[in-house]
This record gives sequence, structure tokens and C-alpha cells, in this order.
Amino acid sequence: GPLCATALGDARQPGSVRALMANVANIGEGLRDRLASDFWRLVRLPLPAFDGAVTETLLDASSRLIERFSALSGLAAENMGRSDGWRFHDMGRRMERAIAGCRLLTLFGGDNASDDDLILLLDLMDSQISYRTRYLSGPALAPVRDLLALEPHNPRAILYQAQRLADHVAALPTLRADGMPEEPRRLADALVARLAPLTGDMLAIADIADAESRLLGLSDAIGQRYFLQVRKTESADLLA
Repeated sequence: GPLCATALGDARQPGSVRALMANVANIGEGLRDRLASDFWRLVRLPLPAFDGAVTETLLDASSRLIERFSALSGLAAENMGRSDGWRFHDMGRRMERAIAGCRLLTLFGGDNASDDDLILLLDLMDSQISYRTRYLSGPALAPVRDLLALEPHNPRAILYQAQRLADHVAALPTLRADGMPEEPRRLADALVARLAPLTGDMLAIADIADAESRLLGLSDAIGQRYFLQVRKTESADLLA
């Protein structure tokens, strides 16, 4: 109970739902004239009230928040123009989902994972129905790892995110006149090439850790290549 309440509502925790929604609202303030009214209304809705000691209210608040976030995601999917700006929006989603997937697989999909661990892992990665559709037996380590890390048609799988990231990076403008790929594209393509030949029985925790490291490196490369980098001293001079 207290742990869930902290994850939902503790503004002092940078990864809590309350803190993240506050960040979204702050960003939205600067883009207010570019946001649809429905999107802005959902962003500005207060968080559901809940009692941190009562499981039922925590579950109710979580369900209502999932509905709200699903609506926000749906608005972006259906109404946002497919410009380069949308590519960065989708890359951020794919990057976060892939990194979270790596960490969840490391926590619950280790070599000694129990059936309960694997069931929880499938639930956390929204792949329970996909697993039951494909496999008639209960959860087993190799098939779970294959579905969650390496299945190119599972929209929650790590490889699926890596392929979408590579597609986006390949479609972005390049500064090189010689036709050679820039660092973000090299890193994205290398990540896909690293994961694509593997199967669930070949995949080890070390491979998942390597994928997370590559994703973090790709994130840094995208930021360095496509976003203005201002050193702190320069920023202070500009504000002086």
C-alpha cells in the first residue's frame, strides 16, 4: 500500500505519476497554442483522490489513470501529424518502453525465475494474452524471453521498439554529404542486428544488459545529434 501510494502520488519522487504529470503540464504550458483542447483537458485534470492505506482506492485511482493515459496515447496516435516532430515523440516512447522492458526482464526473467515471476512479467509488459494465444502450456523462461525481447510483431517487445527506432532515425535528415550513416543510425541498426538473430533459448541476461546499454548510448547519440547542446557556462552567460 505505502509503496504504491508513493509511486502514484509522492511529488518528491521524480518517477512518480504525480511528478511526471506535473512535468507534462509544465511542458504543455509552453506548447499551449499547439495542443488540441481535448489533450490539454486530460493533461490538466487533477489526479484521482486516494488513501495510501486503502488498497481499493489505490486500485481505483490506478484504473482511472490508465484510462486517462490511454486516452492521451490515443489522441496522439490518431490526431498528431506525422512530421519529424512526431518521430521524436514516438522515439521517446519507444526508447522508454524498451529500457523499461530490459529492466523488467532483468528483474523477473532471470535464469531462476519462477512461474509467478514470469506471469507477473507478462502482465507488466501487457503480453499475457499474446503468450496464451501462442503457447498452450504455462509460462516457461525461453518462450517468455522470446516473446518479450525478440518477437518483431509484439508491440511490447524490445526488438519491436529497436526496429521502430531504427526506422525513425533512418527517416530523419542527415548532415553528411557522403552518404555514410551518422552515429544514431549506426547505433540503431547495430542494436537491431544484435537482437534479430537470437531466439529465446539463446538470450541471456547479459544480452539484455547489453541491449539496455546500447539503448542508452543511442538515446545520448540522438540527443547530441538533433538537439541543441548548451554548456552550463554558456547558459549562464545567456541569462546574465
